[in-house]
Amino acid sequence: MANTASPRLPFEPDEKDLQALDFALIMELLPSAALAYNRSNDLIISINQKLQELTAFEPQILNGQSLSTLISLRLDTNPTGKETRSVQLKTAGGRKIQANLQIRSLSQTNQIVALIFTPPAYQDETQVQQVGFALVESLLKIQSQDSTTAALNAAAETLHHLLNAQAAAAYLLRQSENQLTRVRLNTDLQSSQFPEKITSEDAPLFQPHIWKSNQKPVSSLEELALVKGFHYLLVLPLVRRNEILGQLIAAGFGSPPTEDILRELDFLAAGTASSLEQLTRMENAQRTVLRTKQVVQLEHAVSDNIEEGLIILTPDLCVAEMNPSAEMMLGYASSEVFLQKAEMVLIGNETLSALYKSAQQGIATKAGNNLSLNTRTGKSFLAQVLCIPVMTNGKLSSIVLILRDLSQSEQIRAHTQQLEQRAFLGEVSAIFAHEVKNPINSIMTGLQYIGMTMKPGDPHYDLVSRLQNDCLRLTHLMDSTLTFSKPMEYHFAPVDLAEMLPNILERWAPRLTRLNIRYNFDANPEHPLVKADFRALEQVFVNLVSNAAQAMEKKGGTLNIRIINAAEHFVPPQYEVIVADSGPGIPDDIKAHIFEPFVTTNISGTGLGLAITKRIVSAHKGTINLESYPGGTMFHILLPKAE
Repeated sequence: MANTASPRLPFEPDEKDLQALDFALIMELLPSAALAYNRSNDLIISINQKLQELTAFEPQILNGQSLSTLISLRLDTNPTGKETRSVQLKTAGGRKIQANLQIRSLSQTNQIVALIFTPPAYQDETQVQQVGFALVESLLKIQSQDSTTAALNAAAETLHHLLNAQAAAAYLLRQSENQLTRVRLNTDLQSSQFPEKITSEDAPLFQPHIWKSNQKPVSSLEELALVKGFHYLLVLPLVRRNEILGQLIAAGFGSPPTEDILRELDFLAAGTASSLEQLTRMENAQRTVLRTKQVVQLEHAVSDNIEEGLIILTPDLCVAEMNPSAEMMLGYASSEVFLQKAEMVLIGNETLSALYKSAQQGIATKAGNNLSLNTRTGKSFLAQVLCIPVMTNGKLSSIVLILRDLSQSEQIRAHTQQLEQRAFLGEVSAIFAHEVKNPINSIMTGLQYIGMTMKPGDPHYDLVSRLQNDCLRLTHLMDSTLTFSKPMEYHFAPVDLAEMLPNILERWAPRLTRLNIRYNFDANPEHPLVKADFRALEQVFVNLVSNAAQAMEKKGGTLNIRIINAAEHFVPPQYEVIVADSGPGIPDDIKAHIFEPFVTTNISGTGLGLAITKRIVSAHKGTINLESYPGGTMFHILLPKAE
């Protein structure tokens, strides 16, 4: 793989959902009446029980409504920190009550805020209130960490600060060891006062546990706290989906936390456990990706250089990585589908579940030639899929899918065959034109002699003239065929289009005037330089001007030629030359094939002019296309700028 490093997996709070931590939970942990409010769209997100009791509004009445439903006056909702302001709250009964308002931020961009209302009679903040406010900010900090160690460190710091504890520690459950292992934290938390590992007897099942110095110790942790002279020991289990993920421990010399504070700390444990679950899953995925990469690198050292698409799946059939070829085939970036289920990425006319099931059993399998896969845009292509299990120490460590785009191979084969046929046809055409041209010249010479010897008024004079014109037309056709079929040698040099095109128009001016055709030329910039073979490129624009004149020869019209800078997304930078006429346009059935040999709208034309034009433009690494409609035709020629 080109990039062997695991993709970075930062865990950042999503303002729409905050992932595991919802706003209802935040509001309920606040000790005062409060609501969560979205400032960007003026919507109340959630209210807590205390605000419901204060205003008598049911949650379903206020949730999703404008703030004006609760507060009459227009309110500045920028966070106020610890400052308060006086507001009047509406109640469900229609009366208004006075309250002090404090606004705290719930997101890094201050779009989501908490509005906290306290009646004046209850303004004195208690320790429980301080804990509640601090928890809101701490939980957001924990949620923003990008590793389990960082999240546990933030949680332990919060616990240490809230309880003014002497020491705090965090433990993480190691499934392989079936015991809790202490996480390395900041030194000022003094976590080293606690043991490196603790057993199940020191880990309460699902509820916080507090030991006080006047109680008999019943575990080795409590005995340790007694020996060190701590007045209390708090053990806070981190539980998610009825599974122990770890625990937080704090010990100190002051007063032990009250039951009210313990209830608040339940939210700290719940929020930390939620973050741990998410981060653990992400870290496990990273480790799986790393192991998978190591295996794949040994077996496929040149994976980035192969034409086949390569997709690595985890044992539970999630996408771990795709190589550039697979990204091009399916239209997805590897980072977009990271940890997505394979069935959501590889969608086709047949299910691949049988292949996956065989791979999970250690059997390599292949899907046949009739499989059709869909790209991101819904476009289907024929594909062949080889499913290879990668075993490490007898266990499935990953699954490698090799995709072969059969439609692309078929297109290449058909295109190669077409090129071979065209090359052969070109050789035959050149031989034919060369062999036919000499007899035509002889016939033309004979007809000229006959015409010169005819007497005026000879009844065969018109016939001889028509035969001479037909010979001239055949000679022109043979010359065009030779030009089209033989390889052309180009001598590239800087060419100023703003000089070439006016010179061509000047040479054509008498004929254009005779046909009642007006012409205009405009160039911006003034001197657009391209690297070109002057004679070949001149032939391109002579052909286009000639075609435009033929299209307008019956009714006259306008010929416009304009040079501009092409759009910035073209690489390398290019100029665009637009040649537009006001002729009758090109029929749709001809338009799609107009650049093919012997396709023409002019009865007297050879049908090779535009084919030669396209070949010359392509040799200059440019492109030519057209727009045509009743009342006009417009050719767009793109040519790379001279360096």
